[in-house]
Amino acid sequence: MINLNTCILEQPNIDFEKWQVLVNMMAEIYGASSGVVVQFRNDIFNVVSASNNDGSFLEVNASWPWEMKSFCRRIMETRSVLYVNDAENSNEWCSAPPVSEGPVRSYLGYPLFWPDNSLFGSICVIDTTPTDYSESFVKLLGQLKKVIESELQHVFDHERISKLLEEQSEQQEQLKQLALYDSLTGCANRNFLSERIAFAIARSEREKTEFSLLYMDLNKFKAINDTYGHKAGDLVLTAIANRINSTIRRTDLVARVGGDEFVIVFNNLVSSEDIINLLSDKILEPIPFEDKPLQVSATFGVSVYPEDGHNMDKLLDVADKRMYYQKIRARA
Repeated sequence: MINLNTCILEQPNIDFEKWQVLVNMMAEIYGASSGVVVQFRNDIFNVVSASNNDGSFLEVNASWPWEMKSFCRRIMETRSVLYVNDAENSNEWCSAPPVSEGPVRSYLGYPLFWPDNSLFGSICVIDTTPTDYSESFVKLLGQLKKVIESELQHVFDHERISKLLEEQSEQQEQLKQLALYDSLTGCANRNFLSERIAFAIARSEREKTEFSLLYMDLNKFKAINDTYGHKAGDLVLTAIANRINSTIRRTDLVARVGGDEFVIVFNNLVSSEDIINLLSDKILEPIPFEDKPLQVSATFGVSVYPEDGHNMDKLLDVADKRMYYQKIRARA
């Protein structure tokens, strides 16, 4: 579970450039001094995104305590929208420090929620002069807040996966194995493969980079199963999975997607020839079984994102067809 008392700015999986574009747009649309996203944690309100337009008077990491009367505090208390169009002439707000000691004269804000419906903070438009926003403008900010909440959902999703990967308790380990891993080899299963490829695609789109995907199929595996039984077959699969994992980097992912088929998702673009040669040599090494060493080879196919496809199905299909083509060539 994500620690809600951690500053959101420390999260590496949020596109804060998107937040910056949003708060800048808010300031422009509303003709306001500042567009702001505020996080509430450890009894402190902390600005985590602020518009950088001329006249903006709030900066990232500006903060104030819960004890101080503030608009953001009222939003947290009521969990609802707050619009004060003329704070200086409001009996309730004229004595609030942001007004009496600061430049705030108008405030429009909405609460922001984590995916579990706990409060994250607020999104707000602040001005140094009174305003007269229409009902449509008030509702518009309620729609814009969904951009931030979608990013908070991403944080929750990432934390969920990380927890499954890192949790050491026996119960969590069992759940993780059932949900994400192949029970025989310990490699990722199709569920985990799907999540990893989706993550790799999202990252590549954001960073304008490429990554490679390799599909491999073992040769002569059926003959080993038929001749020596499933015990030998399981030993071969486990040994091959261990060899693949010891060859690639920890940031890459190996998944078992069929009886003797594996997929590797690389963290970046790799040389197909180099990685195939390296894996081929490792896989060809004999595997001791009782009084006879067993040996298999492999056929490979590689696809590249985004050149060969923009989703998992297309990338797998291209790599699978290239693998099959290599297998046909080897038989010719």
